[in-house]
Amino acid sequence: MNTNQPVKLRNRLAGSLAAAALFGTVLVVSSPARAQQAAPEVNLAPSPIQQLGQTLYNDGIYVNSRYLGEFAGSVSGGQRQGTDYAGELNFGATFDMEKLAGIQGGSFHVLFTQRHGNNLAAQTINNSVSVQQIYGGGQTAQLTIFTYEQKLFDNMVDIEAGRTDMPDSFDVSSFYCDFQSNAICGNPPDMGKITTTNFYAVAVWGGRLLITPTPNVYFKVGAYQSTNNENPDAHHGFYWGTAGSNGYLLPVELGYKWKTPGAIANNRYDVGAIFDRASYTAPYYGPGTFNNESAVYVQGQQMVYQDAPNSPDGVYVFGEAMLGTAGGKQVSNLQAEAGMIWQGPFASRPNDNIGVAVSGIHYNNRYLNSLYQTRLAEGGSGYPDHNLIMTEIHYAWQANKWLNIMPNFQYIINPDGQGFSTYSTHNLSNVAVFGIQLYVDLPTLFGMPTKS
Repeated sequence: MNTNQPVKLRNRLAGSLAAAALFGTVLVVSSPARAQQAAPEVNLAPSPIQQLGQTLYNDGIYVNSRYLGEFAGSVSGGQRQGTDYAGELNFGATFDMEKLAGIQGGSFHVLFTQRHGNNLAAQTINNSVSVQQIYGGGQTAQLTIFTYEQKLFDNMVDIEAGRTDMPDSFDVSSFYCDFQSNAICGNPPDMGKITTTNFYAVAVWGGRLLITPTPNVYFKVGAYQSTNNENPDAHHGFYWGTAGSNGYLLPVELGYKWKTPGAIANNRYDVGAIFDRASYTAPYYGPGTFNNESAVYVQGQQMVYQDAPNSPDGVYVFGEAMLGTAGGKQVSNLQAEAGMIWQGPFASRPNDNIGVAVSGIHYNNRYLNSLYQTRLAEGGSGYPDHNLIMTEIHYAWQANKWLNIMPNFQYIINPDGQGFSTYSTHNLSNVAVFGIQLYVDLPTLFGMPTKS
């Protein structure tokens, strides 16, 4: 008998009830807001929290906070079917050091996060890449960002360093986290299979230098700590030491950008490399430790259709590919993804969007041979699939200024069977997942001013 089953059941029930309660609450709260839009405007005195927010804003302290919740349910395929819920509450601020201390171009960035809930991919589907991007990095409270940023020479040079994560600045796009699938948001998932990088919300010591010699050309270089602690315990999130470090990463990126007038994001094309000098083991390749798990990548994004001149509405496309350079030592050789965001698909819904994306990971032969031997030893059969492919289509509904609700459908082709603590004894069937993402902009909800 599995003694953990009642605990897992309670966790799933608690997650589902939490999701239902949260969705019900925001819908109830948002209904009066929609009704009030039709009512005559009434000049009301600002609340204490609005007054506090305005005072902080005027002094150069820009508050940011959100709640992001993601429900996912698999209806077919995988190891088994089920539902789970995961969420994150974060709270932070940017401190404008020019207003606060007269340091032109200086700013502090601070962000605390608290993650909770369960991972459907790891606990039900048996897949190593989550269908809830907000899960991971330790389901705990932690200090996720604590950096100082200094802009120099009319913003031509931008330096930022402190407690942060490398994928926040390299091989990233503002479009990736329009999706719920962790195969697309927040960075290409293969970065964690090809290199030893850590991801948000886990902070490490690091920094980057951004140089923009012309309005269109930019160059970035960074240095970041690598650590084995990918899932910190309840105390690690506030630990600033270097215990657990196993090396460092040196990313570089060169890009070209320009702006379509009115677009919500730059058109951009870039190439980059991650030089990984962290020690790691690869028993499927050979004994001992290695320290050359590096990668190169290309990515691009562009507005390809605009509804009207100077309009943000239209179609944006994006794509990315990453190639490992260490051959059989790396879990994966190649990954690629591509997608589309249709902003303002209807004239009456300019703040909504439709998103479609696909992401694929190709596992290397040595790694799959090792998994196959494990499978045979457990009495299983069937050679593992080389490619894991994950897709998503969604409709993001901007209910009001502070609430976005995004139903989505995800489909997983060749789930890799690596989500559980033990490898699957056979290849799993394709998985259909229905999801709902809830985004609540808390400062806007409470009437506090914000700054992007």
